[in-house]
Amino acid sequence: MWSPTIRSTSFRNLLSNSLKLRFRSVSSLSQLFCSDHSDSSSDENSTNSFCNPFEKLDKFTVTETLHKFRREPRVALSLISQLKQSGFKHDVVTYMAIVRLLCDYGMDMKLYYMFMDVIQNPNSEVFDFEISDLLAALLEEIKVSGSKSLLKAVNVLVKVYASVGRFDEAIDTLFEIKRGGLVLSTRSCNYLMNQLINRDKLDMFESVYRQLKRKGLIPNVYTYGIVIKGLCRKGCLEEAFDVFRQMEEAGMEPNSFTYGTYIDGLCSNGKPDSGFQLLKILQGSNVQVNVYAYTSIIRRFVKELKLEEAETVLLDMKNANIAPDVACYRALIQGYCQKRDLFKALDLLEEMESSGVKTNCVILSAIMQCLCRLGMLDEAVCEFSRYMEAGYFLDEISFNIAIDAYCKLGKMDEALQLLQKMEGKKMIPDVKHHTTLINGYFRKREPWNAYWVFEEMNENGLTPDVITYNVLAGGFSRFGRFEETLGALNHMREHGLESTSVTESLVIEGLCKGGKVEEAELYFDGLEQKNLDHYAALMNGYCEAKDTKKAYELWSSKPGLVNKMASCLKLLSCLCEENETKNASSLFKELDASNNGSCKTMYSQLISLYYRVGEMSKARSIFDRMIKEGLTPDTVTYTMMLDGYCRMKSLKKASYIFKDMTDRGIKPDIVTYTVLLHGGGRRADVMEISNEIKVTGLTPDVYCYTVMIDKHCRSENLRDAVNLFNEMIDKGLQPNVVTYTVLVSGFCSMGYLEEAQTLVEEMPSKGIQPNVRTMIALKTIKPNKMRFRR
Repeated sequence: MWSPTIRSTSFRNLLSNSLKLRFRSVSSLSQLFCSDHSDSSSDENSTNSFCNPFEKLDKFTVTETLHKFRREPRVALSLISQLKQSGFKHDVVTYMAIVRLLCDYGMDMKLYYMFMDVIQNPNSEVFDFEISDLLAALLEEIKVSGSKSLLKAVNVLVKVYASVGRFDEAIDTLFEIKRGGLVLSTRSCNYLMNQLINRDKLDMFESVYRQLKRKGLIPNVYTYGIVIKGLCRKGCLEEAFDVFRQMEEAGMEPNSFTYGTYIDGLCSNGKPDSGFQLLKILQGSNVQVNVYAYTSIIRRFVKELKLEEAETVLLDMKNANIAPDVACYRALIQGYCQKRDLFKALDLLEEMESSGVKTNCVILSAIMQCLCRLGMLDEAVCEFSRYMEAGYFLDEISFNIAIDAYCKLGKMDEALQLLQKMEGKKMIPDVKHHTTLINGYFRKREPWNAYWVFEEMNENGLTPDVITYNVLAGGFSRFGRFEETLGALNHMREHGLESTSVTESLVIEGLCKGGKVEEAELYFDGLEQKNLDHYAALMNGYCEAKDTKKAYELWSSKPGLVNKMASCLKLLSCLCEENETKNASSLFKELDASNNGSCKTMYSQLISLYYRVGEMSKARSIFDRMIKEGLTPDTVTYTMMLDGYCRMKSLKKASYIFKDMTDRGIKPDIVTYTVLLHGGGRRADVMEISNEIKVTGLTPDVYCYTVMIDKHCRSENLRDAVNLFNEMIDKGLQPNVVTYTVLVSGFCSMGYLEEAQTLVEEMPSKGIQPNVRTMIALKTIKPNKMRFRR
């Protein structure tokens, strides 16, 4: 609500010189509108010293006053503001007076918001006119006076209509301009068409473009670019390319905007290679291409997980002396984070920052999320704290990732403190943050605290969503709290939300995990409509309850379950663990038949699952079962088994697996040898594996060389380490910050501090910035300040 605070003219004398101009309109209004009271008695004036200038204000006086202040914009703007605060009721005449002033002052944005106010509040008490009447008055005055500034107001009106999605009115306004014998504004037409495209009104966009051309629209280079954008959105790439011919016929030269738009269209339609090819042609023709075109290609390659191709584009960009912006780096860093290649993501982050491009919360969140996915939760919260201490802006998503990491670490007090810090930074924790806390308390086996957060959330006016109820119902069910689970589902329905298949599946599986198999069956039987997800959940539940007999019977009775691969793999794993050979073989054959002989892949996926969570005994059980079924594991599967055992320091088991691999004729690749190098402890092992790599003709990559250098440094064999470092450079491989740090650490441990210092000083010239671990190696900072960054 507006709250006017108008004072009498006597207050003017108390103002300082700096405030006089600000309140001049108020004083002038008092002089103008209080004059009617001059005939009153002096006694009356003395008892009523306050005069409200808007009390008996008529529209004629407002119009005249605005006209008087046409050369004093600050005073006029103040008056306009006071009129709004007082609730003065405008008609077309008074509003036109305001429009004239704003047009004369060139205040397009103020005009924009004034029109927006009228359009969005047509029934407001302060507007005693229809917008159509205002438009008619504008066009009539333009026709009579030929005012170009007022024509600008009509074009602003078109933009306002387009902004709020009222396209019919925007089009009608343009046609009214043409009917009035006026020239269409190319800029306004462009804005309208762009808004149509952004709102996916593609057919309407094409129709409007054709009509506007018939009405006399003169396209400019941006018009053609917008047309290309719309046609590409429709997937009409040939028609979009034909626009360049139309430009040529019109004698117009395409610019970086039009080319960039077409390249982006190619990428959006899954043709980044064609986009990059066109970009190279343009470069060869000395045609200027902007950053947007490169970013579009990089983004698309990243989306397709073709990260090497995306990096090639980035390199080409640098060679063309076009500085990559934060959007280019962000796409690549997010791609490598998605691929869980943390080191590469961090290298790109360092490269970006060293080139003067400032990072943002989106990139930092991607790094933190990657750390969490890799199980590096402590490092994730450590980085979050470091970013915050360094003054980086971290948004609500960043905070939620950190809160989730603390929850998974069981540090609920720290998670709650972050919620409080958000409030201190003027951020409002939303449903997602509270849901993360609820899930955290369930993880910590504190369902009472989970419910306390849920209650707090409701008391704070936050409305739980389906995901919140899923977490709540799933959490209670996992603790075997059947009544609380049903209570959460009832609460969900009472608040207008229906449980989904995901909700019901979580409850079924959760109850089984909580030892309430009978309750899970009861809930399952009570479902009115059952789908395969429900059956798969019950089968998973039986597996969790170690009742493989019931799980297998359910699978046998429901043929469609063969398509629920994750559940089938879980059942297969349980059958293998409990040595139920007959049922395991039957399940295996059925899966093999339904998946066209791809059970080898399924076994590999199961091994990969157990390898990632460190369950090597279970991985070995599936591995042995796979061989027993007559399937030969591939190089990737053998390498996972080797890496798992090497991480456990079970070198004898690793040696057995490697021997079995070579006996079966499976050739190790460079990753396999790198795993062996990393797991081997003795210098003799390293030398033997290094020689074997040379014999096989494999080419070590940067990571392999780095591991070998590290092993030689640890065994105090610096000569071989330096030789390997030089060898990798000779082969055209660029050592990264990890390689340098390993060698620096080796020099320092042997007392060669000058050589280490020289190596660190060389790094920037190679485009590599020393990081915290490098400086730790030089002993310039204390070990307790060590970060995870490498």
